[in-house]
Amino acid sequence: MALDTAVQSVKDFPSLLGLLRDDLNWPLPDEPSPEDITFDWSPGELRIQDSQAQRLKGGVVRQLRPLVSNQPFGIFYVEFADAQVYRTALRQVVRGLVPNRRRDPSLQGWGHENLLFICATKDYQLVSFAHFKGDKLAKAKLTTFGWERGSEYIHTLCKFNLPALAWPDDQDATEAWLIAWSKAFDKEPLTKEFFKRFDNALDLIKA
Repeated sequence: MALDTAVQSVKDFPSLLGLLRDDLNWPLPDEPSPEDITFDWSPGELRIQDSQAQRLKGGVVRQLRPLVSNQPFGIFYVEFADAQVYRTALRQVVRGLVPNRRRDPSLQGWGHENLLFICATKDYQLVSFAHFKGDKLAKAKLTTFGWERGSEYIHTLCKFNLPALAWPDDQDATEAWLIAWSKAFDKEPLTKEFFKRFDNALDLIKA
């Protein structure tokens, strides 16, 4: 299936997993149940404020179980209860996942740049991928890309963003893996593509 067609076909959690498995080569099983491949983090474990927890469907955040033993990313699925992705909620989630003095030391933790969030709004009207970049969590920039259900404006998404999240051939090269997936959120190639298309359009107008 062409990537743009697969993107347009995402309407629920199984079809989202199908996109990751069939088009980005993530080693996911066929037709898995959510319980088979994820486990829940409660607002209490993540120290999320009640006002933000209410914005999460079911009040929980799901972690995708590691697909390989040395996986450098913690991959989390966040489904919101309404039609919006709440950045404040994501920032509280990431604070609960990064090791610090206040969290339970028995829970697994990650560096904030080693977290990938896959977000969906109510009825999958919007699907987005999110990642924090920056040396310090307090000043880390949240970068995202995604698409609205039924939107035709997915050229850049399918050419630059999603392909960068393909599962690596060499799973042991964790540093290269981190760099590759981080590039999915790099705005520079998108800017260059924009100006290239702009210049081409300008040449046509001049002609």
